[in-house]
Amino acid sequence: MASLVDGVLLAALVGTSACVVPMYLKLKRLDRAQAAYGRAMAESGHALASAGEAVRSFAGEGREVLDALGLKIEEARAAQADLEASRRALLAARAEGGR
Repeated sequence: MASLVDGVLLAALVGTSACVVPMYLKLKRLDRAQAAYGRAMAESGHALASAGEAVRSFAGEGREVLDALGLKIEEARAAQADLEASRRALLAARAEGGR
């Protein structure tokens, strides 16, 4: 009777081992996949941080360009006003000289 019980227990141990080994291998694969996922998430975080920094830099540089452009527009308007005043003065001088 004892050998029958030992045989049943041995068969149960072999069956359990047969089920545990594939589960262990799946857990190892899951652990590797989780590590790869963690690395990918960390890289994504770094990429997003770099993109945010680029956007902030672009916004700052864009503000500088916009300010410089505004100054150039004001200079152009002043030059245009000077040219217009010179043209009017020239037309007035011609009109007075022709009389």
